[in-house]
Amino acid sequence: MDLDKLQFKASVRSGWQAIDLGFLMARDWWRPLFTMTALPATLLLLPLLLIFWENPLWAAAIVWWLKPFWERLPLYFASRRVFAEEPSEWDILRQARSVFRGDWLPWLLWRRLSFNRAFDSPVTVLEALKSKARSQRLKVLHGKHTDIALANQLVCFCCEVILALGLLTGLLFFIPDSLDLEIYDSLEKLTLAGAWIITLCYFFAMILIMPFHCMAGFALYLNRRIELEAWDIEITFRNLSQRKKQSGSSLVAGILIPVVMALAFVAQPSPALAATSHNNESAKQLIAEVLGGEDFGREEIVEKWRFINWVEQNQDKIPEWFIDLIEWWENNLELDDPAESTLTTTAFWLKVLLVGIFICLLAYLFYRFRAPLKKFSTSQSPKTAPEILFGLDLRPESLPEDVPNQVMKLWQANQPREALGLLYRASLSRLIQQHSLAFKASHTEAECAALVQSYGIQSLSYYFSQLTQVWRRLAYGHELPELGALQNLCDNWTEEMAHDPL
Repeated sequence: MDLDKLQFKASVRSGWQAIDLGFLMARDWWRPLFTMTALPATLLLLPLLLIFWENPLWAAAIVWWLKPFWERLPLYFASRRVFAEEPSEWDILRQARSVFRGDWLPWLLWRRLSFNRAFDSPVTVLEALKSKARSQRLKVLHGKHTDIALANQLVCFCCEVILALGLLTGLLFFIPDSLDLEIYDSLEKLTLAGAWIITLCYFFAMILIMPFHCMAGFALYLNRRIELEAWDIEITFRNLSQRKKQSGSSLVAGILIPVVMALAFVAQPSPALAATSHNNESAKQLIAEVLGGEDFGREEIVEKWRFINWVEQNQDKIPEWFIDLIEWWENNLELDDPAESTLTTTAFWLKVLLVGIFICLLAYLFYRFRAPLKKFSTSQSPKTAPEILFGLDLRPESLPEDVPNQVMKLWQANQPREALGLLYRASLSRLIQQHSLAFKASHTEAECAALVQSYGIQSLSYYFSQLTQVWRRLAYGHELPELGALQNLCDNWTEEMAHDPL
């Protein structure tokens, strides 16, 4: 490590200034950093997408969990580039096996969710420390900047989420309506196409943010080493040494010789002091006189409280405030004078203090948990099914006897909204009456469909989901269903809704 080749000014920076330095490094070296981050992650994502074809979110979760490995190659590249080496991307990729191999199991287990991951990674990747040596090294490094490392982790994660949502929103704006591509179905569940789009958007956002997160942690690590190892002072002395060598030796000698002779003349001892000689006995006597003076000869006895049989090496662990409290108690309680009632008075006020603290704590707990306590104090009113939902009358007496036949008559009378509305509200009414489903007036169509799905009858859930989707398209999107689809819904309604459940 040649400090003379350091590519930035070696000075002790604040944590946020170090984060800015890391972002500048990521910006200037963005192309190789992005290549070394994206290439291995993409090589793993592609086969995972083939394996988890029907649920690509699992592939995204696995790649996300392996983020500590994707950050190693950019970190290894930056450690060379910061000292003026210029390795190519392929040179770094050829060493990927050795970079990925070291200390991989802890990074997949207890270290994976560490908030200081980018700050601690250089100790594993660059210094190759393990076990006890690594722990001791981190204790030294963690003396500063751990809060900034936590902020870097949280901010970069938020940036990933925001960028992924931005990519998803922008992509949905450019998808033509003719493709009929939906992220969520009528039950507000993620569709397969939606899962694929979200997976690709988040993966791209993660790859874009990862170089900045990694370089920010690396800059914090370098800043901490500059502070601990005084790189700035060492570089300054090296520059002074080189400057001295470059200057003319004759001029320096001409200036230094008179100065040295003058200092030698001034530094000569006075004749009286030079004439004084000391042997061992006189030196000891002189030392004893100095130690017996006012500055060294004063003794002071200090009495302090300590526990019986307390080990001497642990006496510094007793808090000073506890010792001060005991001493104050001893000085203010006149236990030797039985006529004084100080002990009684102090005990009384101590009791008042403790009772007051307990009452305040109890009042805070009652205030904090006042909402759950109301459930025990007030009686629950019996739940009643709503008579009107989404503006539809759900009362059984408002429905005709033959619902499917009436629906088809309304359709033939060119009243599609009334026809489908009758079928939908008849289904809701039958679900309330026959299956005792607790719909609420605040429920949406999707929440009603989810409640039917939670009832556990698969055929009923599938039918109501299809009916809800057709109704929402007509009610909000003004899309008329095909006659065959409506006829199918009416035929299935007789089978699903017209009979009481077994």
